[in-house]
Amino acid sequence: MKRVIRLFPWRRQAVQGEQLPKRYAKSPEGRTIVRLSLSSPAALLMPFDSFPAHFGSAAESEACPSVLNLNQDLVDYLFARLAELDEAEPLLLRVSLPANDLADPTVPTPGDSIQELQVAIHRYFAYLESTRRENLKQLARDACLLGLLGTGALGLSVVLEGSPVNPQASFALPLLNQGVTVFGWLTFWEALANALWNWRPLYRQLRMCQRLQQAPLELDAL
Repeated sequence: MKRVIRLFPWRRQAVQGEQLPKRYAKSPEGRTIVRLSLSSPAALLMPFDSFPAHFGSAAESEACPSVLNLNQDLVDYLFARLAELDEAEPLLLRVSLPANDLADPTVPTPGDSIQELQVAIHRYFAYLESTRRENLKQLARDACLLGLLGTGALGLSVVLEGSPVNPQASFALPLLNQGVTVFGWLTFWEALANALWNWRPLYRQLRMCQRLQQAPLELDAL
């Protein structure tokens, strides 16, 4: 039933449209502001990960640029926020850092911090976009294969159903026919589920990754 309800998203969008003005502020350029509060620039990343030297600069290797893993809670938070917004809504990521970090000369300047954070976010979601694209291709291949198997199994069950059965013979043929029929319907339903529903979350995340790559970033003091 939940899969069927997902086919009709306008009920959810109507509620989101009413809540949007209360939950999100707008920038002077008309972008919807998504706020992120970080204790430090490194809090953007997963534990045990850090910004390497020359990250995002011209001195970094262009052949194999570093892709840093963003904190999974942060990624889930961004996806949850974007799920509430219309896909045509332009975004602005406003990252709030402690004021002493922005003023400390031992840490990167605000401009360098923006560059590092922007590059880290862009590269990670570009990588995640390519991963989701491959997931969609694999899902399409699986749907085609399962559809062929299901169609073939159902066709075989029709042939077995039409075969003459000797009442004195064993029950092997009827049992085989029932097994082939069940296998055919289950396989065909899984292919249908991939074609109608299973691709949707992957595609939505792919679109969100594209939007997050295009969203500008600005720093703010806590």
